[in-house]
Amino acid sequence: MDLIYPEGFGEAVSGGEREHEYERVKKLIASSGESPSDYSQYLALLKTGIPPSCGFGIGLERLTRYVCGLEKISDATAFPKIPGVVSF
Repeated sequence: MDLIYPEGFGEAVSGGEREHEYERVKKLIASSGESPSDYSQYLALLKTGIPPSCGFGIGLERLTRYVCGLEKISDATAFPKIPGVVSF
């Protein structure tokens, strides 16, 4: 899921839920054309049973940019990484 700021400020929060059902994960791996053996440890964990889990992340610089009404996200961080500009 994504939560978008209004007025073109972009993404505020991004989150998701981890798939936790063994058979469903196995079918998803097969349908993607990948080898189940590449996921053997995760599949073994799923076989024993894991609880459902989910989470989200919020970018502090994006929040700062929105709250302060800044034009560029690089203005909302102490040490911005700007292409073509060397920083130490």
